[in-house]
Amino acid sequence: MKSVKLFEEFVSSTKEPVPITETVTAKVNVSFDIDWNDSIGKVKDTITLAMSPNSAGIYTIGTDIEKFTGVPEEDIKRDIAAGKEKPDDALIFGMSNAMNGGKDIYLWINGTRLAGAAKKDGLWPALFEILSHECVHLTRQILTRNILGKKGVKIENGDWVSETWPTIGDDPKVNLIDEEAYATAVGIVVQKLTPHFLKMASNYIPELKTVVGI
Repeated sequence: MKSVKLFEEFVSSTKEPVPITETVTAKVNVSFDIDWNDSIGKVKDTITLAMSPNSAGIYTIGTDIEKFTGVPEEDIKRDIAAGKEKPDDALIFGMSNAMNGGKDIYLWINGTRLAGAAKKDGLWPALFEILSHECVHLTRQILTRNILGKKGVKIENGDWVSETWPTIGDDPKVNLIDEEAYATAVGIVVQKLTPHFLKMASNYIPELKTVVGI
């Protein structure tokens, strides 16, 4: 696996722009307490946030990426070589899933595709759309890992991925995740990831640098 620069270490050591020829990552701690929902309660997790210049970068952030996404790495690399990767039509725009045997989860973004969306749809609409979209998926994974882990399902070896996931709804007899709890959790996850996301995005969208202070 190619070496991956940790974004926070890079920013702290230099003021030069992060080269967008490589994937950058950040470990983001996410914790909250949904105290009105006994199935959720206190949640504490660590997320790998990553951004790459093209879709092949997703395979550099950990192991088992192909296994859990079902998207073959060789197919992506072949299509990139064939010119199918474009700022307005990337092979993978964003992805949130398990990796490293299932013990870790990540949120990965295609930086070049994000820059293309910002040019087409506007800076903030593009940023809000992709981050909120992926955090809806990511939060479901965070809550699922938390709830199944409390039920004794092994998290480290990825057993939680293949288990029946708790559903979201307003009937407590059927749904372990109520809508308000889910909406609250999504908001917190977005809040925690936003500063790191904006720093990474600023390497593809220069006007963001004044906003995030780089």
